[in-house]
Amino acid sequence: MINNSEKFSNYYELLGIDPAAGPEEVRRAYLKKIKEWHPDINPERIAEAEEMTKVLNQAYHILGDPERRKNYDRMLKFTRGKDFAEFINDEAIRNKINKAYPALKKVLENVRELYALFKDSVKGNYKLHPANVALIGGGLLYFLLPVDLIPDFIPIVGYLDDLAVLTTIMNSLKGEINEYWAWKETGIKSDFKKSS
Repeated sequence: MINNSEKFSNYYELLGIDPAAGPEEVRRAYLKKIKEWHPDINPERIAEAEEMTKVLNQAYHILGDPERRKNYDRMLKFTRGKDFAEFINDEAIRNKINKAYPALKKVLENVRELYALFKDSVKGNYKLHPANVALIGGGLLYFLLPVDLIPDFIPIVGYLDDLAVLTTIMNSLKGEINEYWAWKETGIKSDFKKSS
C-alpha cells in the first residue's frame, strides 16, 4: 500500500529529512507529516491515512530516540534499501543458528518463530501491520548482519546482544505471535488488534 514491506523502510525519506537532521528537525518533520496524513483531513482515503499515521508514528518512535536511531542507522547502512530477502532468508537463519554455541541453539530456535511470521507476512500469506514487519525485519537483520555491539565470535557473550534484541521484539509482539500460531493451526485470523 504505502511501503513495500519487503524493503527496509527508510524513515528519513518518509519524513523528508536528511539523515544528519537533528532531533528538533526530526520532530518538526514528523509533526508536519502527521498533520498532512491525519485521517480527518483525508476522508476519501481514510484507510491509507490511518496506515500512514501508524508508519509515521513508528518512524518517529525510532528516529526520535538516540539509541534506537543509532541501531536503525546501522541497519539502514547495511541494507541500503535493498530487499529484506537479500539478507533474511532460510539459509542465513540456518547458518547463524548452526554457528551458535550448543548451549544457545535451543534459545535461538525462537528466531525461527519470528522468521516464520516475517516470511508469511512479506509473502502476503498473513496480514501483519507494516510497522511490525519492519520491527521483526530489523531484529532479524541485527541478528544476521555483522553490525552487533558485541561480535558473535566472542564465546556465548557474542550472541547475548542478539538475544536481547530478539527477546524484546518477541515480548512486544507476544500477542501477535500467539495469534499467528493460532492462524497456522486453524487457518483463521481473528480480529486481534493489539500486541501485548
